[in-house]
Amino acid sequence: MRYPNTRYGNPTEFQYYAQGQSPKDIAKRLRRSEHSVNLWLAGKRRMPWWIPEILRLQRLEYDLWMHQTGLGRMRTKLGIASADVIAFKDFRAPDDQPATPTTGHGTSQAA
Repeated sequence: MRYPNTRYGNPTEFQYYAQGQSPKDIAKRLRRSEHSVNLWLAGKRRMPWWIPEILRLQRLEYDLWMHQTGLGRMRTKLGIASADVIAFKDFRAPDDQPATPTTGHGTSQAA
């Protein structure tokens, strides 16, 4: 769902992109004061609409750069399983035995 007010940024989205970062680092990246960032995180002041967008784009760019350089998180490869190999008994008849079974009644085939 789109945030109803397009003039101000979504505080939940801002908190999501600010996870794990100090307000000082966020303020430096956004070129805003640390006091403003603290007020935005606490929900006491509304932020401009572009604040969560900038954080989203920065994270997207960082993930793309990490993927292109091969330094990012390796995705789990699905469908690969490691286990011991099970050896099944060979049920084919050996080459020295005839392919047709013998009944002991000779080779006559009575109908």
